[in-house]
Amino acid sequence: MAEKIRKCAVAATLSAALLNAAALAAVFFYAPVEASMGEAQKIFYYHVPCAIAAYGLLLLSFVMSIAFLSTGQKEYDEWAFSGVETGMVMIACVLVSGATWGRSAWGKWWVWEPRLTSFLILFMTYLSYLLIRALGTGDPRTPKISAVVSIVAFLNVPLVNRAIAWWGSAVHPARIGLEPPMKHTLLLSSFAVALMAASLLLWRVFSARKAEGTEEGNP
Repeated sequence: MAEKIRKCAVAATLSAALLNAAALAAVFFYAPVEASMGEAQKIFYYHVPCAIAAYGLLLLSFVMSIAFLSTGQKEYDEWAFSGVETGMVMIACVLVSGATWGRSAWGKWWVWEPRLTSFLILFMTYLSYLLIRALGTGDPRTPKISAVVSIVAFLNVPLVNRAIAWWGSAVHPARIGLEPPMKHTLLLSSFAVALMAASLLLWRVFSARKAEGTEEGNP
């Protein structure tokens, strides 16, 4: 099974590299420059896809955590743990790209408004998940405790997604109008980032399976 995951990871990595090259070309040479924010707006084409990929990975962890608590099967915990680790990479990309974009477009690195604040809470909650895993290594209760944390933490994702609609925003518009080239570029970059996230996830699961096999092979 680990070998099958490795082959899928290799295929996903190669596909992600090609698709991201095409997406970056579209970002810089096909998508027009936005009138009010200028070149800084091009961060949008990776900022949004990274957020979508993060939500998808956290959803995976949510589902796998429920499956683990229901069945006790270790492979579900591996997928849940890998989903959070990879999801945190995407969340970090969102935070860094968002702060960079905000500084260039609005002159501020951070604004305490509903979307940004709820997203920061999301980051901190899943950071606590990783701390539990790191500090609880070897404790048989750790996987179950972290699974509960993953399930509870995911409840914040809908709040982040609906924050602007429910509470408004000082910097995020309620609706975004995109010209066709912008829509095409966003769609391409979304697929590219999704493939990149999938490749990272598969490599993380493969690493966990390989480590498990090595431990089982020790006397």
